[in-house]
Amino acid sequence: MVKITDINKCQTIEDLENLGLGNVTYDLGYRGGNLGFSGEKVADALDISSTDLSRNYGVYCNYLGGGVRGAICGSGYSKDVPAKKAKVLDAIAKACKRVYTNIENENNLNDEEDEDGETNWDALATKASRVAGVESAY
Repeated sequence: MVKITDINKCQTIEDLENLGLGNVTYDLGYRGGNLGFSGEKVADALDISSTDLSRNYGVYCNYLGGGVRGAICGSGYSKDVPAKKAKVLDAIAKACKRVYTNIENENNLNDEEDEDGETNWDALATKASRVAGVESAY
């Protein structure tokens, strides 16, 4: 089984893929997105039922509208997952969130100023929505 200490070190897509849970799929931009693994591959690696996880396991971010992205939320899992394996799943979701945020930052989505030195209101509003815990606009 993958070690939590290895998961906690993940900062990049490459780090996640080195965990041996399969390929990382992702699609993210100024209108939200997702990042994670095949739920079936994660279930196989942890020796749990694939029905305990969603089709994709990782994180997602909803677009709230008006240039504002919502909170980065981790995938859930069934209450039937044993506690020790649930801790590993939680660590995977947290690692995916770190990587997602790092990619947003690399793409300047969270910069408080745009390239012209103007205030990036979208980034400021996204930051505020995340502090407030807003996940969805509906």
